[in-house]
Amino acid sequence: MKYFLLYLLVSLTVSNSADAQSIVGAWKMLSQVTLNEDGTEKDLTALQRKQWPCLADLQTIFGADGKQTMKLPAGCKSPMDYSKLPASTWTMKGNSITISNKSLPTPLGTSSSYTVTFSGKKAVFTHEYSTEEKAKLRMGGKIKRIVITYERV
Repeated sequence: MKYFLLYLLVSLTVSNSADAQSIVGAWKMLSQVTLNEDGTEKDLTALQRKQWPCLADLQTIFGADGKQTMKLPAGCKSPMDYSKLPASTWTMKGNSITISNKSLPTPLGTSSSYTVTFSGKKAVFTHEYSTEEKAKLRMGGKIKRIVITYERV
């Protein structure tokens, strides 16, 4: 009995930590909050969902093959068909993920890196903007960090 309980405890611990630490799978974005130097913040996801509530069901899929794609819910009439965007690539080392998309560059270039923390079914991506990155943004360098929260589907 003692060995069975020990086996069960070890099995649960290993399976829970393996599941909790893998980004592979389908995720829904819960929020995308920008935090500014002056302490103000804005949830970009909430602003989008006011216009297009169906985006609450938009899925971000991190494939085991290193591809990241988006899946738009059927019938969603958003201004952009996320499902038709070219796949991005992603790599994860430890708790750092880098997402690259050469066909859709941003003001910061073609790659973005985030620190990822997991909690239950949630993954929180955090990026602290460097002085150089702030200078490239249209917001006049006010932005301090972005925090994106996903929930596993």
